[in-house]
Amino acid sequence: MDLRLKDLLKIKTRTFEFKGHESLLNKKADQVSIDSRTIHPGDIYIAIKGENHDGHHFALAVLKKQALAVVINHDFWFANKNELEGKPVFVVRDTTYALQQIANFYRKKFSIPVIGITGTNGKTTTKEMIAAVLEKSGKVCKTEGNFNNHIGVPLTLFKLTKEHKYAVIEMGTNHFGEIKTLCEIAEPDFGIITNIGHGHTEFLQDINGVTKAKMELFDYLKINGGTVFINMEDSNISKFSEDFSQKKTFGFSGTENTSAQKIGINETGCARIKIEDTEISLNLPGVHNAINALAAIAVGIEFRVNLAEIKNALENLNIPSKRMEVLTENGITVINDCYNANPESTLSALKTLAGFNVSGIKYFIFGDMLELGENAEEQHAEIGRSINGFGVTAMFTYGDLAKEAGNAAQATITRKHFTDKTDLTTRLKTDLKPGDLVLLKGSRGMKMEEILEGIFN
Repeated sequence: MDLRLKDLLKIKTRTFEFKGHESLLNKKADQVSIDSRTIHPGDIYIAIKGENHDGHHFALAVLKKQALAVVINHDFWFANKNELEGKPVFVVRDTTYALQQIANFYRKKFSIPVIGITGTNGKTTTKEMIAAVLEKSGKVCKTEGNFNNHIGVPLTLFKLTKEHKYAVIEMGTNHFGEIKTLCEIAEPDFGIITNIGHGHTEFLQDINGVTKAKMELFDYLKINGGTVFINMEDSNISKFSEDFSQKKTFGFSGTENTSAQKIGINETGCARIKIEDTEISLNLPGVHNAINALAAIAVGIEFRVNLAEIKNALENLNIPSKRMEVLTENGITVINDCYNANPESTLSALKTLAGFNVSGIKYFIFGDMLELGENAEEQHAEIGRSINGFGVTAMFTYGDLAKEAGNAAQATITRKHFTDKTDLTTRLKTDLKPGDLVLLKGSRGMKMEEILEGIFN
């Protein structure tokens, strides 16, 4: 890691005050961490104060583990000055802001392309697709897991080394201004908004608010001379196409910079597309993954990855857990898509369910879609009214909001609401037979994967 202690004093905001001996300032850090459990000699530890935990409680212990330096706030310094005097300590007003400032300083050491990704749905899958495609050209630093917020983005940037040729950074948000902040930290050169839907409308008010929040990525790129990749299949994004001069468009109409043909989906719900003379069969279930793959193709073409290598990358990509994960045991197939949920992703999952060819019954197990605001009940009811066109035979719901979906579903579908996951799981274990298919869908907070564990255990 190319970061020395003296670099922290070069940060323009001048927020860092070093309390240790000046002879230490030329020492190079091995890594930057906020987790005291993973600190090794030579690491910089930043004590982050969160809602439930305060990293300052471990600062003294970290110093005993021979951390290269710790970053703490003024209050902790004054409360523990006697023990900290002369130690390799940086004192700041806000350690979270300090984390972000150090990450931005470190990011500036690299002249590689940085690609920012946001959107209501598909951020992580698209990030994984883009990273897999670019890996055909060089080493990629990418967001791991869901480290896509004001803490996770800086930690991702600290993973950069001189061996990396690209960085692919996922950016999440549920409040205005968050994407703008993440852009100021990561300074992306390229950006993709996967789609814009009704996620986080509890905080972003409505679809216009979601659009405004997500467009902060494109606004940053426009101001700073970056390039945007525009999904022409999403009207909430494509309507802004003429606002950008540095852009690449992708879609299925044939008029975009990167255009493909939808061939359809196979018997296991995986999309197939054709670009030029190359046919690509994804191994990720979900009709929505066709456009996610096309986004990755557009990025690959921009960086001169040939189509044969793009095809290889996309056809051999492993799916992140709980995102359209298909599991089969004892002849029963489960689509585990319970990482998160909103109206658009739920309808997409149902379209995927409809595309599966199975001999038995199709079950839809639906938990609450959270953070939808004042229209949450109506949006759940709309899911119920739409259910009839997807080949669902039985619909089991869990959660007060999901109950509205069950109530609105047509009587031709077997419907049952549960207030206890154990009861729901017991019913499924009794009813399920070889050849049946189950779709598990719900927001992260509903922990619908617990039902999956019950089915297969």
